[in-house]
Amino acid sequence: MTAPAIWMQTLRGRAMDLDAPTPEMVDLYGEVAEALARQPRYGGHTPSGVYSVAQHCVLGADTILAETGDATLAAAFLLHDAHEAYITDIMTPVAQAIQARTGRALAARLPLDPKLGGRLAIHGEKAAAEALSSLKRDLDAAIFAAAGQPWPHPPEIAAAVKHWDIRMLNAERRQVMARAPYPWAPEIERVPPARLRGRIRLWPWPEAADAFRAHLTTFFPHLCPPRVA
Repeated sequence: MTAPAIWMQTLRGRAMDLDAPTPEMVDLYGEVAEALARQPRYGGHTPSGVYSVAQHCVLGADTILAETGDATLAAAFLLHDAHEAYITDIMTPVAQAIQARTGRALAARLPLDPKLGGRLAIHGEKAAAEALSSLKRDLDAAIFAAAGQPWPHPPEIAAAVKHWDIRMLNAERRQVMARAPYPWAPEIERVPPARLRGRIRLWPWPEAADAFRAHLTTFFPHLCPPRVA
């Protein structure tokens, strides 16, 4: 068997082809749930302990369902960060820094032509952003297909997931993060926080993984969880 050109070893010793992922490579119950439960939000910069991506997805899905009754939207939210099981939670400021440095690195190749260098910097930033976006899109396509769901989302679902992600962020950062030294981006600050049921209790990773698996069964009942020998 020939190895893919760009692959990673998964939790249970399988291969995920990061350049051409397929639904058959995705193990939602056994690998995605556990990897997300071990994956910290906010780069682990939460003073009270690890707030996992899995807990974020579960709490967000529950909050959406309680406020809107929209099970389709809640299910989409449950899986919206599932690609982070394979590429980790790359924080937005980290992605922005990589894009800016890619642009500057390209511009530095033509130091004698500042005007051309500036255009190269812009193209470099856009290329880096698109590379990361396309990686996420391909993984999302494989993950949602593994869940038996259509991809891409209809525009209204995609927009709602993004909106709720910001609402959850605003609720979370008030509860699990330290006080911010500066205002966050305006498109974040102007969105109201999600109305969570009480304070966030940080779940240990086994509890977060089990909760994620339980929600998979709730929202995708057609899926059959793997049998445990």
